[in-house]
Amino acid sequence: MKFFRQTLLKAIALSISFSVAYAQKKDEKKTEPVKADTTKKAAPAAPVAKPDAAKTGPKPYKEVITDKAKTMKGLMTVHKLDDKWFFEIADTLLGRDIMTVTRYSKTAAGGGIFGGEEVNRQVVKWEKGPDNKIFLRSITTVIASPDSTKPMFQAVKNSSADPIIAVFDIKAFKKDTSSVIEVTDLFKGDNQVFSLSSIDKQFLKLTAIQPDKSYIQHIRSYPINTEIRTVKTFGVIPPTISLAPIPQIGQYLPAGRDAGVVTMEFNTSMIILPKVPMRKRFFDARVGYFANQYSVFGEESQSSETDVFAVRWRLEPKSKEDAERQKRGELIEPKKPIVYYIDPATPEKWRKYLKMGVDDWQKAFEKAGWKNAIRGEYWDEKHTTKSLEDARFSAIRYFAADIQNAYGPNVHDPRSGEILESH
Repeated sequence: MKFFRQTLLKAIALSISFSVAYAQKKDEKKTEPVKADTTKKAAPAAPVAKPDAAKTGPKPYKEVITDKAKTMKGLMTVHKLDDKWFFEIADTLLGRDIMTVTRYSKTAAGGGIFGGEEVNRQVVKWEKGPDNKIFLRSITTVIASPDSTKPMFQAVKNSSADPIIAVFDIKAFKKDTSSVIEVTDLFKGDNQVFSLSSIDKQFLKLTAIQPDKSYIQHIRSYPINTEIRTVKTFGVIPPTISLAPIPQIGQYLPAGRDAGVVTMEFNTSMIILPKVPMRKRFFDARVGYFANQYSVFGEESQSSETDVFAVRWRLEPKSKEDAERQKRGELIEPKKPIVYYIDPATPEKWRKYLKMGVDDWQKAFEKAGWKNAIRGEYWDEKHTTKSLEDARFSAIRYFAADIQNAYGPNVHDPRSGEILESH
């Protein structure tokens, strides 16, 4: 046995020696000196530009928005080209405050949520960024300073930076007066401003959006607002199995348990706020108004003050003559009356009573000097381009809820308390 091991070891050693020697001979053949090439070499070719280099940056307008595009003019001019959506944003719109209101259009059953309910509300603004970019910022008013010409205003501005919620490449310019950007991913995706918040998802046991099952249904633009209708499908948190009862936050939607996904329809209104906010009226707890507030830093003040102001409708005379008539005690009609539309989903036998209930408030407004200041109207279902989710319209909605209940109150301009609409 010992002789066999020794013989085996010698054989392995000889094999290794032979392999090394053979490898060295191969290397020697590879490293033989190469004869110098005396032939004339061709000049090196000029460097070729990268394929993407010519594609970066804005292109001519006609190359981006071609004749095939379907266009609708309004607050933001909207272009649809194949499955892509573009906004044409005028330079005059940059920096303007825009209220965004997102509502459910259709919901999954069984979760205590209903089509027509508000999902999210924020003020945003478009802004030019570096390197041919457009930023979309969300504005949160917590502190303010009244005089933009004073140093205190800059101090407040330095302590209230608005977050950038989306960035867009400028695809083209139009006559140096507007910028074209693609917004497909913004509205098709899961940006919180135009979708569910993380809290909403936790409550409904939902996970991330599923892009292949989500799409933009349509975008329509009007003089003071742009309406975006989307369909979004979300994954569902897998249920856990436990023998012991575990406290649960939120609830599963029946559709989510059955299918493993939940599909909802949303409508987002982007409505421009007045360039000059309505004059505020200070809140008095003795009068039954809702109120809004934020901290104000004045140039001469030693500390911040809380500005609490009433949330109210903007009722204005049509002319100076009407204003003088009202001062003399005459009733006048407002420039823009308050109109509540009756949801066509309301059973017919109740509709007239809801309208009468709104009209009854005319007597109260007459005591304040206004004639025909408020009225109820039936929604005209023939107008297919109008929607009750549109932030221009106030409505009394009828929900298929198990609980007999009513609630509101309104969507208002956070700068002034002006009510924009109420559901």
